[in-house]
Amino acid sequence: MNSRSKHFPWRTFYQVAFIHAALVICAIVASGLAARYYFKKYFIQQVQSQLQDMVQVLSRDLDLRSGPALCIGFESGSSTRLTISNEDGKVICDSWEKPNLMNEYFSRPEIINSLKNLKNKEEKFFSSIDGEMVYETLAVPAYHLVIRGGISLSSLSIVIRVFNTSLGLFLAVLMSSLLVVALWLAKKLVFPLGRLIVKTQGLIHHQSKVLTKEDLEEESFGEWSELESSIDDLGKNLEKTVQSLSMEQGELDTIMGSISDAILAVDQEEVPIFYNSRFEVIFGSGGVRRNIKLWEILRDPEVLKAYKTALKEGRASDTKVFLLEAPHQPKRYFSLSVSPLIRLGNSIYGALGIFHDVTELKAAEQMRIDFVANVSHELRTPLTAIKGYTETMIEDLNLGKLDESSKDFLAIIQRNSNRLMNLMQDLLDLSAIESTVVIQKESLSTQEITERVLKQLASRFENKKQKVDLFFEAPIVAADSNRLEQILINLLDNANKYTPEGESICLKWEGDRKGGRDVFLKVQDSGPGISVDHQSRLFERFYRVDKARSREQGGTGLGLAIVKHIMQRHEGVIWVESEVNKGSTFVCRFPG
Repeated sequence: MNSRSKHFPWRTFYQVAFIHAALVICAIVASGLAARYYFKKYFIQQVQSQLQDMVQVLSRDLDLRSGPALCIGFESGSSTRLTISNEDGKVICDSWEKPNLMNEYFSRPEIINSLKNLKNKEEKFFSSIDGEMVYETLAVPAYHLVIRGGISLSSLSIVIRVFNTSLGLFLAVLMSSLLVVALWLAKKLVFPLGRLIVKTQGLIHHQSKVLTKEDLEEESFGEWSELESSIDDLGKNLEKTVQSLSMEQGELDTIMGSISDAILAVDQEEVPIFYNSRFEVIFGSGGVRRNIKLWEILRDPEVLKAYKTALKEGRASDTKVFLLEAPHQPKRYFSLSVSPLIRLGNSIYGALGIFHDVTELKAAEQMRIDFVANVSHELRTPLTAIKGYTETMIEDLNLGKLDESSKDFLAIIQRNSNRLMNLMQDLLDLSAIESTVVIQKESLSTQEITERVLKQLASRFENKKQKVDLFFEAPIVAADSNRLEQILINLLDNANKYTPEGESICLKWEGDRKGGRDVFLKVQDSGPGISVDHQSRLFERFYRVDKARSREQGGTGLGLAIVKHIMQRHEGVIWVESEVNKGSTFVCRFPG
């Protein structure tokens, strides 16, 4: 079986051929029946015309005496029958029957109508067909007689049989010819469909059909040729698209394979649809498959929440650093960025997550924290000794045991040792905050904790004759008590240093103006303000806007950095709103 017969659309061909054949047969049968009907009708009309002529001729010389003689000429054995009756309807003579035996004669419609016309002195033909007989009746008022002529249609049956035979043979030949033509037309109509099937199957299997000489010489067939040409163009475009997509897929696979970060994409059912080799190495351990859920691979709630946010809300999100402990593998720390996968029409069909391995950064950060803590502890002991001896010498100086010239030197030593002690304490606090994983949140009274901190700093505000205005729109905040005190102390101490003497400071607790559950702490001073250039780096360690002034005021440069890290531990944020010469407002947002 060659390729052409293999892909020939036989089912369509049979359907089209059946429809054509049915139409041909119906048309031939209808034509034959119509021809037979009109032929019989025409034959009867000819017989009626002959009868009318015969009766008309006989009525010209008819009288009561010659009537019976006329019937004798149409005796039995002849195909023509003649009947004559008087004005009372009595049969005078009949060429086929005895008059006394024709009882049904008076009930025939043509006789009844002719007798009426005879009384009305009218001559008019009345026709009727009785079985195989055709009758024509004429009233002759001049002789008060009714004459009826009839002809048997037995010859018509013979003619009809001959006609049917001839017509049947003719129609059979015509039907056969038309059926052959119908089959040929059906083949010509559906044959291009077979070529289109071959082409479309080639497109499905990404195979281009090579045109042979036979294909090139194939006759075009109307719109099928246009459709075939369109499919050829579509195949060329599809082939280019497939090649382009294959190249892009290869490039994408190469890029994904060379990325050092682990990548995982899931669908709306949270089933993996793509992951790179790095993800399989780090998270797989043989357990990553296409038919398992995300929660079976990763159990961290923050990771699952980030994926759900991208899938349900269509928002990109980042997670805090989380720890992965896999069997037979060292501990690893990762940060995750998840983005929704959106197709045309803005419908979300999945989410893509990139796992950044921050193990080395975490280790370096921990080393730095440990280094700062260790150095702070090591420096604290000698500084404590220096400070103690300095204070002892100052007391001896006050008692007159030392020279007055040593007083200035001792004051410098005491001031710098105090500054170093404060710096070591802030470094220790910062290290403790960075290394602390758990924050003990509880519902705290904003007024109570604020007033407690103000009592600790009361002397500083009194020395500069400053006033602190308090507003408590939000009575409760969820925070760690000790860490919240550190935030208030650092922010109020900072406001005290930069607010001129005699000016006021504003501390306000506010609820979320947008209807949320967050709580905002605002500390506003009336100092010199901070330019935009410095605001982005204000919360870095040891960063100073005015270095000389900060040192004179005894700052360590770590207060705002400590506040920033405490807020991060609370999953909140801090920022500054300031303009030069218009003061500054530090805002802390505590999540509800």
